[in-house]
Amino acid sequence: MKSLMNAILAMGLVSLIVPAQAADLAPPFVEYQAIQATSGWYLRGDIAYSKTQDSKGEWDFWNQFVGVQGIDDTYRYDSLKLRDTVSVGVGIGYQVNEHVRTDATLDFFHAKVAGKTECPLMIKSDAAHALPFPADCHYDDSSTANVMTAMANAYVDLKTEGRFRPYLGAGVGGAYVKYGTKSRQEVCALCPAGYTRYTSDYEGVGSVRAAAALMVGTTYDLTDRLKLDAGYRFMHIFGGDAYKYDAPDRAAGATGAQVRDNGFNIHQIRAGLRYALN
Repeated sequence: MKSLMNAILAMGLVSLIVPAQAADLAPPFVEYQAIQATSGWYLRGDIAYSKTQDSKGEWDFWNQFVGVQGIDDTYRYDSLKLRDTVSVGVGIGYQVNEHVRTDATLDFFHAKVAGKTECPLMIKSDAAHALPFPADCHYDDSSTANVMTAMANAYVDLKTEGRFRPYLGAGVGGAYVKYGTKSRQEVCALCPAGYTRYTSDYEGVGSVRAAAALMVGTTYDLTDRLKLDAGYRFMHIFGGDAYKYDAPDRAAGATGAQVRDNGFNIHQIRAGLRYALN
């Protein structure tokens, strides 16, 4: 009996010791704790793929005839397109609390420009003017544009899902748009033989415009200070001056901007990094 009691006691001690040793060997389970946003300054850098919708505009026809020199009429600019391009940006911001932050950003992109507009009425086939040229005439334009935006933005950071934190944002500010020299080529497939098609160059104009933006995206915590930011931004840049008159019109007294655009809607897919300074 004594031997049986000793065996039972030994088995009980083993049942207590073995689980304790196994627990010491197993890695501890640690549930991920979301990094909580705190107040403080941060820096940011971004890159974006920018796609611009077709825009329109208007342009003035300058009458060069002595005695009646001046703007005869204003015509619609049928299409003005900034080609798809890549933009880069930097900024500085402040995390107000867990859900609210603000920043100021500067972004820049360079884009090729394609334009198209119909020839003015005075050189089209028209009974009132008895001109022989067909009505298929139009101008093809090509140029470039440099666009810089300065925006003040505010964001609402939504509920944290692990390391991810979605957000909504809006911004207002300004844009500086500087067009390069525009080359214009008249296209008139049905014009009579021997007709010399119009070609000319126009100096680009720089102008300051208003701008506004809406953003949606998410951030991902890489570390307690460094965050990956990915999202979409819709930006509208308001209209402004685009090109001056060509040399013959300026020689006849034309001044100021001849072509004005109606502004641009720009869609951007953006990615960047934010680094907390504290």
